[in-house]
Parts: sequence; structure tokens; C-alpha cells
Amino acid sequence: MERLTYWCPNGQGGGEWRVNIDGREERGLHVDRLAAYEDTWIGPEEIKATFTPEAVIKLAAQALGTTPDRLRELARADREKNDPLTLDELRGMRGKWVWVVSPDKDLTVSAWAYVGANRVFTYWEYDNDELVGRVVYNLCDYGAWIAYRNPIKTVMPGEEQHGV
Repeated sequence: MERLTYWCPNGQGGGEWRVNIDGREERGLHVDRLAAYEDTWIGPEEIKATFTPEAVIKLAAQALGTTPDRLRELARADREKNDPLTLDELRGMRGKWVWVVSPDKDLTVSAWAYVGANRVFTYWEYDNDELVGRVVYNLCDYGAWIAYRNPIKTVMPGEEQHGV
């Protein structure tokens, strides 16, 4: 590793670390920190190799007072969370599939739907095993219908909802 900083004595037994950046001499706390790093003679690749994903998980678990397995469990639960999407999240999912629920009082529609630029399209809609047709939802009406990352249990008209 090539050293960038250099010691500049002040003539009275002291001095400071400096670095030359595009012909301009810099000094200060940031240069002192760079010099301290350079004093280790450990290159970026060696530091990176020290922090494998497994090592980082172990360190994080130790710092949080838990186990690596518990951290993995929490991360998995976070990835699998299925809260309703916000409108911004939904707009960011253009070209992807989402689970749509429309709590219509006459027909609760729930199906996979494709997110377009301004609309969400279901391709096949079923009610009591009968084909109902294609449904198109406008993003500007979001809230009257809700989208999720994964399917949820929907409550059909006349049913009670129990802790979905």
C-alpha cells in the first residue's frame, strides 16, 4: 500500500501529518486519521476479508445481546413481512406482481395483479370458482383497494374477520 500522508516537522520538535491533494496541501483531523490507518500497513482488501458476512452477524449479535440465529430469524421475518404496501412502494414495483384486495361490499376481490405505470391489472378473477373477468385498478384510487407483497387471507362478505 502506497503511503499518501507525510510528516511535516514544525522545527520545534513537533509537527503534523499532511497530504497533498492535486497540488494542495491538506492537514487536520481527517489527515491524522488517514495517517493512523496507514501506520497499520493493512490494505483495504485485508480489512474487507476480516469482515465476512458471518463475522459481521456474530459481532452484531454480540453488540445487541442476542444470538446470530435470532438475528437471522428477525431478518427473515422482516423480508417476509406482508404489511399493506404504501402508494410509493407500489409505484416502485412497476413490472412486478402484487396481491390485490378490494373490499367491495358485494364481491371481495383478491388476486395476483401486475403493476403498470398508472394501473394494476388482474388477469383472472374468480368468485366461488366462477370466472368473473379482468379487473383494472387505478393507482390514483389506491386506498379503495389495497396491495400486498404476498397473498393474505381475505374475508368474504358475510364472514367475520378474526385477527388476520
